[in-house]
Amino acid sequence: MLQLPPHLILEVTTRCNFHCPFCYCVWHEFPELAKPELDTAAWEDILRDCAARGVNDILLTGGEATLRQDIWHLLDFARGLMPSSRLALFTNGSRMTEEKLLWCKEKKIELSTSLQGLKTYGMQTGTRRMFAKTLSFIARAAELEWPTNVSITVNKVNRHEIADMVAAAVLSHAKSIQIGAVMLEGKARSHPELAFSHDEWEAVKAEIYALPQGGVSRWFVNEMLCECRLQPKELVKAFGNNESRPCTAGKTFGVIGPSGYFRKCLHTIENIEWR
Repeated sequence: MLQLPPHLILEVTTRCNFHCPFCYCVWHEFPELAKPELDTAAWEDILRDCAARGVNDILLTGGEATLRQDIWHLLDFARGLMPSSRLALFTNGSRMTEEKLLWCKEKKIELSTSLQGLKTYGMQTGTRRMFAKTLSFIARAAELEWPTNVSITVNKVNRHEIADMVAAAVLSHAKSIQIGAVMLEGKARSHPELAFSHDEWEAVKAEIYALPQGGVSRWFVNEMLCECRLQPKELVKAFGNNESRPCTAGKTFGVIGPSGYFRKCLHTIENIEWR
């Protein structure tokens, strides 16, 4: 029986109402990793196992997790099993309401979302949506004293507005901001034109470092290529990080995918039967 790490990411669905060209979900490359998608009872069994085996930090994500009609039941079920553990939901925010924000606050479900662009928001999400709803979601969550963590993926399309994106997240009172360059995994594997060289990424970081922090914590994800996965030599040469430390994937954290199999990180493709 596989020893589960204390922090798990549960990918409860592959469905998403956004179509981001840089989405790193590996089932875009390997659809077999996501089939069949588990039903409510199967996820309840997984949550029971997690609680029994000492997992104390769980993030539910997708795809877009709120497209599952049972997502609120699953979060409530998890909270009942693990009253003191950290539980979190990653959502693009498109289906969040004030009622759901208040419910998450009551249940102590941490919230995270992504800000893909401002003027480029529609292009970045593959939709006709505007960025205003995302910022309103972030701002209202802060007003309700349950602020949201914000992730920003920087690429060649939204590079010109990165300062405005960070400022918008700060002015919307995000709890924290995580900023990373596009990773060449999932859909992005087919869009290398979106990726930065290491020098270009350092220039982006320098621009962000120069911005006022506004009391909001922020940090950078410097990985452009997953080191937990065997990569083509040409990609390693262009995007590998020689200064990186050994990854703790599979030890301190791991992933259970839509079909209920374990992967040691979000970007690996080895499915493991863990029970």
